Amino acid sequence: MTTYMDLVLFKAAAEGDSGPFENDQTRLDQLLTPDENTILHVYLGNQSRKLKATDFVDKILEMCPPLLLQANKKGEIPLHLAARYGHSNVVSVLIDRARALPTDPESGETEAKKMLRMTNEEGDTALHEAARHSRGHVVEILTKEDPEFSYSANVHGETPLYIAASIGWYWTAERGKVVNEILGNCISVDYGGPNGRTALHAASMKGDDVFIDLLVSETARKLLEKEKTLTKTTDENGWSPLHYAAYFSTWLNVSAVKVLLEYDASAAYIAETEKKRTALHIAVIQGREYVMKEIVSGCPTCCDLVDNRGWNALHYAVASKDTKVFKKCLEIPELARLGTKKDDNGNTPFHLIAALANKNHHWRHVLFHETGGQIYGLNKRKLSVNDIYLGEFGEIQKEILESLEDIGSGPIGRSLFVLKKKNNDEKIKEEEEALSKARESHLVVAALIATVTFAAAFTLPGGYKSDRGTALLAKKAAFIVFVISDAISMVLSISAVVIHFLISLIHGFELVKRKDISEDAAMTLFGIATLLTMIGTGTMIIAFITGTYAVLESFLGLAISTCLIGLSFFLLVGLVFHFIRKDLKDNIKF
Repeated sequence: MTTYMDLVLFKAAAEGDSGPFENDQTRLDQLLTPDENTILHVYLGNQSRKLKATDFVDKILEMCPPLLLQANKKGEIPLHLAARYGHSNVVSVLIDRARALPTDPESGETEAKKMLRMTNEEGDTALHEAARHSRGHVVEILTKEDPEFSYSANVHGETPLYIAASIGWYWTAERGKVVNEILGNCISVDYGGPNGRTALHAASMKGDDVFIDLLVSETARKLLEKEKTLTKTTDENGWSPLHYAAYFSTWLNVSAVKVLLEYDASAAYIAETEKKRTALHIAVIQGREYVMKEIVSGCPTCCDLVDNRGWNALHYAVASKDTKVFKKCLEIPELARLGTKKDDNGNTPFHLIAALANKNHHWRHVLFHETGGQIYGLNKRKLSVNDIYLGEFGEIQKEILESLEDIGSGPIGRSLFVLKKKNNDEKIKEEEEALSKARESHLVVAALIATVTFAAAFTLPGGYKSDRGTALLAKKAAFIVFVISDAISMVLSISAVVIHFLISLIHGFELVKRKDISEDAAMTLFGIATLLTMIGTGTMIIAFITGTYAVLESFLGLAISTCLIGLSFFLLVGLVFHFIRKDLKDNIKF
């Protein structure tokens, strides 16, 4: 008959106090929580630090041996919890206790191995739990105890090795140890994961960090040393580990790509099931310059492969709608020669660029400066590059827009991509609104200060000498401080106004591009507005300088000091332009 633990007994179990249980007349295997956790479950789940002493576990199992294999509602035995929380000493004690039990006469399986192979309701063994929580020492104990067993996948399709190789949001040396222990101790290893992926797929998905890159690439190397065919194993989408490495790698972490190509350069030939994209196509559409170079240098002939529409890597560079990506591709000779290659509709990459160049000056610049006088021929509509540029051909533009949808398919799934993009867009919108309100407040304050200081410079305290128009109090120390402070305030406030103006300029231009308004007209208006504003600001500063000099001319030192402070405005603006020159160069051309 089940008896629920009262508060006193629960606290005693959580703290590892065996005293109250020695005097309790209830059978300990019937003393449970509503989730059917036993005393050992409660104890192991409430220890925040790794346990050195195992006295409580020993005493409880002496009093009630059946607790060793008793599961809670989730199907977890004490070994699951000990593995999850990294209590390696307790794991050893539990295994020793199980070894002491008689072997099953029918199966010939020892109780220790039976315990290690027990699964919870999600199909996880203790090794799954230890791998998921990066408990390297526990994994070492478990795999050495039962090296012959091939730990199969849980209900989610995850094997312990797949879990260990999955980077998630982080990677540690301890997680690397988990992989090493499984590969080193297990005789038969299951590499499988969900959706047809393997542990090598999981290892190829990593974060943007050099340390992580080194650990993960080493993991990939160890996996391939054990099983070289993993490079050719594809998931349900037809994605190989190299596809994933190309998708997730950045300039900081290309080691996994190098390792995959080192073991099997032919992996670059593998095309996905539906759209027939290779890892090179993925690297280009993602703008991974360093990954492109690694793939091309490791397998140059893969550049000739095309997708299900006949698009090569250079077509994908255009599909990215990023001129920088396209120019980087042209710097790679093997990719640059693809400029004359046609897709299934007879379009070369430059036919697609011509369609974009109608409304985008960046692509117009590429079209005029990168063609090099080459003849690209006619497409299947009998149209040349020049015909498309001069005419209106929405079909080709539609093809390009549809190609961008490819980014949402593949490893992360289209629906997740759209959801992520929506969430990001909402977040960006909220941040933009908050920033806009803050900028409005700052701008009002800065403009007010500029107005007051400008007026104060010509309404000087004490007035002027009627015969010369110079300040009466110019020799007073307090007046000198007033004039210099006023000049500094004027320069700083006007500088703040100019900075806010430049922020609005860049932000406004980005909005124009998002809304697909004619960029030529926008650039012309922005250019004129910028020029007029900057000239007007500069002349206001000059007016301030010359006006204050006129009233302080008799006191040359003070006049020169005030003028120098005023002229520092141009230095400050120059520094601002220096820091934002890249954004201005990329977005605004006068």
